[in-house]
Amino acid sequence: MPLLFLWMMWKKENLQLIFVLLLFAGFLFFIQDHRHGQLPVYSGEYEGSARFKDGFRVDGDTVRGFLVLEDGGIVYASYRFRTPAEKALKEDDIRNSLISVSGVFEESRTPSHEFAFNMASYLRSNGASSAFTINRLDYLKPLDGFLAHMSDRREKLKEHIRSSFPESLSTEAEALLIGEREMLSSEQQRVQQTLGISHLFAISGLHVGIIAGGLYFLMLRIGIRKHHAMMSLLIVLPLYALLAGGAPSVWRAVSMTSAVLLLRLIGARVPAAHILLVCFTVFIILEPYVIYKIGFQLSYGASFGIIYSLKLLEAEKSPIKIGLIITFISQFTLYPLLLVHFYSLSLSSFAVNSLFVPLYTLIILPINLLLLFLTFGMPPAADFLFYFYEPFRNFIEQFTVWLAEWPHQMWVPGKPGGLVLCLMVIGIIGFYSLAEKGLRWWKLGIGLLPAVLFTLAPYFDGALRVTFIDVGQGDSALIELPYRKGVYLIDTGGVLRFGNEGFPDRSRLFEVGRQIVAPYLYGNGISAIDALILSHPDADHAEGADEILQLFTVDEIHMTPGSQHLEIVDEFREDIRDAIIRLPGKGSHWQNGKTSFTYLSPADSDYDGNNDSLVLLVEYEGFKLLFTGDLETDGENDLLASYGEQLADTTLLKVGHHGSKTSSGENFLSQLSPELSIFSAGKDNRYGHPAQEVVKRFERLALPTLNTAEQGTIEIVFRDGGYSILTMK
Repeated sequence: MPLLFLWMMWKKENLQLIFVLLLFAGFLFFIQDHRHGQLPVYSGEYEGSARFKDGFRVDGDTVRGFLVLEDGGIVYASYRFRTPAEKALKEDDIRNSLISVSGVFEESRTPSHEFAFNMASYLRSNGASSAFTINRLDYLKPLDGFLAHMSDRREKLKEHIRSSFPESLSTEAEALLIGEREMLSSEQQRVQQTLGISHLFAISGLHVGIIAGGLYFLMLRIGIRKHHAMMSLLIVLPLYALLAGGAPSVWRAVSMTSAVLLLRLIGARVPAAHILLVCFTVFIILEPYVIYKIGFQLSYGASFGIIYSLKLLEAEKSPIKIGLIITFISQFTLYPLLLVHFYSLSLSSFAVNSLFVPLYTLIILPINLLLLFLTFGMPPAADFLFYFYEPFRNFIEQFTVWLAEWPHQMWVPGKPGGLVLCLMVIGIIGFYSLAEKGLRWWKLGIGLLPAVLFTLAPYFDGALRVTFIDVGQGDSALIELPYRKGVYLIDTGGVLRFGNEGFPDRSRLFEVGRQIVAPYLYGNGISAIDALILSHPDADHAEGADEILQLFTVDEIHMTPGSQHLEIVDEFREDIRDAIIRLPGKGSHWQNGKTSFTYLSPADSDYDGNNDSLVLLVEYEGFKLLFTGDLETDGENDLLASYGEQLADTTLLKVGHHGSKTSSGENFLSQLSPELSIFSAGKDNRYGHPAQEVVKRFERLALPTLNTAEQGTIEIVFRDGGYSILTMK
């Protein structure tokens, strides 16, 4: 915000207006922090009436969403239906109804690492302070009022689209017409993010402009006077915002358009920047926590960027060139925010948007609007149009997926810190200031220089980094060589899936690889993996491999011999692509700079379980790092028989089998005498890992340990003959 006002001063806006707005903005932030401090903090049990806010989600056997309690407090609630019959009975009653609930409040868990989903921040951005697990849920009565009625209209419109549009078209139609993105699969979202076209599936100024322009044109064509047409739009557009879900980008576009219409009606002329600032301010007054939402930040950020870059557009007459410049301004202006939230950017987005923005603006969005109208008024005409449009849209979808498969489309510099972020924003302001005096490519370099230096920083870091990622009950460890000469991921974590009889599968399952491991890699600027090492094919070590293979370039996959034919490997075989599969065993070795890697186990090619885990010894400048997979005591004794002297005085030990009582024998620990040992286990896991007798064994031998269940993600940095330890908790 301060940088925005500095920019306005540079642009010689009215200084009195700037001063008043700056004071007002400071007041708003003060009120916002005060409101957050006044949020009720709940604990213990609760029983009473409540209602779900719009946007709650029923998926499989569970309903989740924000719940408004009797005292007006907001909590994030979840309820699991006990039987399919209960779900069928209560699912419709939850919407727009007052319900009776009882349950228990729970504290938000600390995220696995700084780049993982942060529940506490999510609650704050929605004005909530607690999570709530519902144990009992019963219907009381329907809600009354205009907002409840509009919510019901939105739900019926959603149901109409799902029933009248072909299945292959309904998901996109929901996103484009009413802003409903819940049916987009993770793969569809990945494709959109890779190509930088996610914004096309979120209702924004583009959609509102087309709808407003179309309605205005139709009203004029049927004889309605301009004055009355504009007054009608002032009524219709806010209603559409409610039907479209009321996302920040929707209200920003609707409020801007409504303000312009109102000013035209009264004959006043106000700069667009001032209109946007007023809308921005009013929005924060009404919804103080909306400023934390990415949609709000991106929508207003892009609008400010375009408004304050109009001089770049003045000399252009070609609509195509103007469209390309606007696309560039939006992408360039927002890149710091995109890195903060997503840690990566699509390099192909400019070229792809040059094609897809006109395609969606001129063809796809208008056709969807027409089809929606026809499905209500002329279903046979809609079916006729579907007959031709569906094959065309399926071809576009296949073309989109094909484009997304091109390599090296994503730039992954990682998540910038506060100082780097400020430098990026200053660089952008500097570029626009210089570009107004004449656009030259070298001036673009000024805007991107902080990002380039940030991207190159890891390649000047001479430390060896070993990170044990907190994946819950499972294993995943990352090795980053000095100067980023190599990146090795040992295991990916995973979730054991248990069927829930009678219920449909959840459309969005929790995926450790996609939601825990991948964000950590992206947040640290990693987009390629030299070797993915799967110590053995248990789900808690390898179930997330398919997600990692989909999201990252992987040169090699190392698997324990004999495991390559197992079912879990078949699940990610189609994602392997160009990766080389290796089946190393005892004695396999390679060197990368000053770091050597040696597999100490298994000794044969028959996979029989935990004791056939790949055991990897990493040696670097006198440090010995031993990764044991799920090795048990028999396997440990075999290691000692072959490598006892070499393993003496181990620096870092990844404890075998999460600290199970079947591993970490006393003889093994005594001979290794590790300086530091890491348990990779889940908090309150069902197996009781690490076993108390194993923990006591480490204590008796005076061997220090850390546990991901207690410390979260653990990073060990080896530098200048010593090492330091960083933990999440």
